[in-house]
Amino acid sequence: MDLKIKEIDLEGERVFIKKSRIFGWGVVHPIKVDGKISWKNLISGGSWFKLISIGVLSLLILLAILEYNSIVEIANECLNKTPMFSFTP
Repeated sequence: MDLKIKEIDLEGERVFIKKSRIFGWGVVHPIKVDGKISWKNLISGGSWFKLISIGVLSLLILLAILEYNSIVEIANECLNKTPMFSFTP
């Protein structure tokens, strides 16, 4: 199966499509167009909304990890300060 990117003209707009082995034809956003680097496609993958969504999701995951580490550290400090068992002679 030929996996090369095809270029079509759709209502005056250049659209790049590629045939997938599983899903059929799909729109792709190539990094180089006419030998020049397309910075929008390189940075965002063709969609600024998807880039911002991935950034927000990554930030939420990072903040959740930092909060979890903070809570575990506080719990460890509390456990070290108060003895679990007290032995009285």
